[in-house]
Amino acid sequence: MVTLKHLLLSLATISISLSGLALTDAQVMESARLDFAKGNFSQAIKSYATVPASSDFWLDSIEEKAWAHTRQGQFESALGDLQTVTSSVWSSQVGPETYVLSTFVSLKICAYKDVVKKIDLFKKRMLPRVEALEKLVAEPLTSEFWKLAEPLKMGTVTMVSLGANTEKFPRYFFRDKQVIDALKSEQRSRVEDRMKYLAKADLAEISLNLKKMKIIDVELIQKILMADQLSKVQNSNLKFSSVDRDQQLIFPVTDEEVWVDEVGHFQVKADTCPTLAKGSL
Repeated sequence: MVTLKHLLLSLATISISLSGLALTDAQVMESARLDFAKGNFSQAIKSYATVPASSDFWLDSIEEKAWAHTRQGQFESALGDLQTVTSSVWSSQVGPETYVLSTFVSLKICAYKDVVKKIDLFKKRMLPRVEALEKLVAEPLTSEFWKLAEPLKMGTVTMVSLGANTEKFPRYFFRDKQVIDALKSEQRSRVEDRMKYLAKADLAEISLNLKKMKIIDVELIQKILMADQLSKVQNSNLKFSSVDRDQQLIFPVTDEEVWVDEVGHFQVKADTCPTLAKGSL
């Protein structure tokens, strides 16, 4: 006879067994997002940091980790993560909101030259995506897409395998269950409709974040005008904190040349915005 005690003991054994199982990257992301939603930013950051660089969720984890750092006011850590995500290595795979966040954080620490640079970078990288997505919405899917049909069904399409071609399609379309289900059931019209829907969603996201960039641009102009008026008592240039050159090797970071070993390990050191006796920008 199975007693209640035996059932409880069995349940405890099952729970212990499951706790020893390794979580998938998707499960780690879900757990981190729950912590983020609850305001447990430190725990969320720890979870995001466990997603390996080989994962298709890696870029998402770094971006969301940057958001958590930003919510904590840890702008240096946020910029370190965002330098990785907005690297030219991932230019075809990063969403518009990432660039907006990076620009916003630079504005928060009064790195005005970086703000201007990042606004220009946003335009430069989003324009080709807009053109490709508008073409996808207006025209039938190309043979280039249909060649991916079998790999999509098998789940072997990744950001790495797509490479630069990623910018021609909606973000993460290869994860979309409706696209994959329609391909498996040979319903080409459903595939077309879903891909166009995803493309329109991406275009709407780019449009929304373009408006945010315009707001940041206006805020930048206001801050620069104020800084100019108060130039005698305030220095508006970003000052970098000192480092011990006997302990660290320092290499300049540029967008034109990226060392693969650097990606994922950027660090930013910056002083806070300059202040006045009566207030601050």
